[in-house]
Amino acid sequence: MKILSIEFKALVEKYKYLIEDEENISDDSPIWVMWYQGFKKAPPLIKACIRSIFDNKANHPVHLIHKYNLKRYIKLPKYILKKFHKRMFTITHFSDIVRSALLSKYGGYWIDATYYITTPINYASSSFFTLKLAHCPSKRIITKCLWAGNFLAMPKNSFLSTYSYHAFLLYWKYYNKLIDYFLLDIIIYIAYKNAREFRHLIENNRYLKCNPFALFKALNLTYNESFVSCPFNKLKRKKLNFIKFNDKNITNYGYIINKYK
Repeated sequence: MKILSIEFKALVEKYKYLIEDEENISDDSPIWVMWYQGFKKAPPLIKACIRSIFDNKANHPVHLIHKYNLKRYIKLPKYILKKFHKRMFTITHFSDIVRSALLSKYGGYWIDATYYITTPINYASSSFFTLKLAHCPSKRIITKCLWAGNFLAMPKNSFLSTYSYHAFLLYWKYYNKLIDYFLLDIIIYIAYKNAREFRHLIENNRYLKCNPFALFKALNLTYNESFVSCPFNKLKRKKLNFIKFNDKNITNYGYIINKYK
């Protein structure tokens, strides 16, 4: 890990000059969403989440990425694809590489397909935007809730996207096993600690005051508007027994599914 940290620090030094010329994220920048198997094979809750992103895209074009159209947008090194197809890492970690490549080449928003969005997406007014929580559920996580790797926005050729993409390429060039599930957060953390300008970008993001995890815990409860009042709601792809009705009342899960049939 120490050697890896030194190598990533060298990449931070190599690419941090990009921060000086970064432009603000435009109002019509693309939104990138990925469900590797394709929309038709997504569970109902994921389909509803993806539709909520389309419904709240404002002026942003939305691109739904899957295994059938990925080559249309980016070309990844053969050794990355080879190790992915050999299942040395999962689709989740493959998406980390894909998001860095897409954001570096095109810029825009990366939003995980497990986000249920309730308001128009027009929050970025600088060269970097992420979900930064006012109340962090755990002090042990490396991010300290200062950023969310599953919800990021930046212009093309940005420092973070370029650095993180090359960090992934470097890692998988020499390693055949994932050292940590949160490798993306480790990569961002090293940038946060070693690039003062990038640290200022994170610190200048305003806090999200609502709890983006509250809705997932309340999916089987009777529908209440307060549970869907947060602009960004992080759900999960875990196969749980969600129900549409509870004591003859529609549940929060049922409300979401019915809204985006």
